[in-house]
Amino acid sequence: MVKRGTRRTVGIRGALVLALLLLLAACGSGSTTGTEDTGTSTAATEPPATTAADSTEATGPDDGDTGGDAAEGDRVFKVGALNPQTGPYTQLGVDVNAGFRHYVEEVKGGQLAGWTIEIIEEDTASDVDQSSTKVRKLVEQDEVDFMFGIVHSGVAYGIAPYINESQVPFIITIAGADGLTQHDASDWIFRINYTGSQDAMPLGDYACNELGYGTAVIVALDYAYGWESAGGFARAYEDAGCDVIQEIYSPLGTEDWVPVMQQIDTNADVVAAFAPGQDATRLVQAYRGIGVQTPLIGIGGLTDEALLPQMGAAGEGIITSLHYSAALDTPENAEFVAAMDNIGTVPGYGSESGWATAMVLEAALEQAGDDARDPEVLRDAIASVELTVPRGPVRFDDYHQAVYNVYIREVQEVDGEWVNAVIETIPDVGQFWTYDPDEYLALPLLTDLVGTWDD
Repeated sequence: MVKRGTRRTVGIRGALVLALLLLLAACGSGSTTGTEDTGTSTAATEPPATTAADSTEATGPDDGDTGGDAAEGDRVFKVGALNPQTGPYTQLGVDVNAGFRHYVEEVKGGQLAGWTIEIIEEDTASDVDQSSTKVRKLVEQDEVDFMFGIVHSGVAYGIAPYINESQVPFIITIAGADGLTQHDASDWIFRINYTGSQDAMPLGDYACNELGYGTAVIVALDYAYGWESAGGFARAYEDAGCDVIQEIYSPLGTEDWVPVMQQIDTNADVVAAFAPGQDATRLVQAYRGIGVQTPLIGIGGLTDEALLPQMGAAGEGIITSLHYSAALDTPENAEFVAAMDNIGTVPGYGSESGWATAMVLEAALEQAGDDARDPEVLRDAIASVELTVPRGPVRFDDYHQAVYNVYIREVQEVDGEWVNAVIETIPDVGQFWTYDPDEYLALPLLTDLVGTWDD
């Protein structure tokens, strides 16, 4: 294993610095669509702020017995959904909530494992102060038994101490900063989505060993997610024996990508891009527009399903890696895609994360039984869950990070529609890839290695 040096001296526990950087990046973008650790997807409508899954507004007492208008014998289990419904990243929050809610209400009729599910939604607005107020409300006023959500990694870092104090199990559905399940891992926090680097490391290995690209140019957004995803690619790519020859970073929300694309060293065998959301659309269009012939690959958000109609033929042939594709040919994914189509929500990895979280909760409730409202019992049950969700098999590692398949995908036109066709499946990918966890955690942080990969 290659252990790289670093040009900067930053403490191993860089959570607060990372949170500040993420917040500054978000504020500077001026964007109204989500790009934190993801692409942008769409939903037909914004769901109401607070409802019971059975439409009865059940309000069971503390001991879990039937209360309110719940049917006789029902047990009420309260779920807090903490996602942005306004401000930056709104659409991702709406999509995650839609995936969770639809599984509970439409697929399962409002009950999971014999518990009537009451869903209480709160808006984070991707703001740490507002999120801190809302998470306290969910815990202290609403007395929820479980929470999920968070798009912005800075928000996740900001509320993590309170979650640890409150001891209410929480599943992060989008926020991807590596530290949340590495150096700053928590007993009470799980993550169903990727870390910034998790889906990028298989791409680095694949580009070197399978595609035969010996030299690469990195193009990434200049904030934590861009650094971590690009760094994950670079670490695995260089450890596989290939070489990054150039790094180019551009601000979140870059409007004109042409000057950035014009900097690319065309002697490289491949360009690896790490820019989701509308930045991805503008990047790809600029790349094609100036006629760069070098193959383009990247992280999954580069060709998110919601972006493909905008990209059109410009996206053709782009290879990406991600733990989900709407083109997966499995019964679980077919059910999910059909359900999302029915409510006008793009079946992307935002809504899939919400749906998968509901499935994980269902499995944990089944295991916990009558003791599901005991926080420690529920936490331990979540930690032991292994099941198949729309993306495929999923389980959690010792740090509470999801382990799953990563798919190598190629943008192709199928029956008149642009899709991320799966061309390779890499099974059982964890956040440490093929590295020993202890050795990996002893390496410099990827956020500290920006500007060193092309040395």
